Amino acid sequence: MKRIITILALAIVAAGLSSCGCCSGEAPAPPLRPLPQFSEIPQVHYGK
Repeated sequence: MKRIITILALAIVAAGLSSCGCCSGEAPAPPLRPLPQFSEIPQVHYGK
């Protein structure tokens, strides 16, 4: 049981350190580009 808890704690710490990017020296991801402006598609209304 002690071994399982130790492995689980190590996995949590490793995931926490690797996900932030502060320890790896990687540059943060650039911001997303704005979406293009789309024109409206004309709607066709068929008779009843």
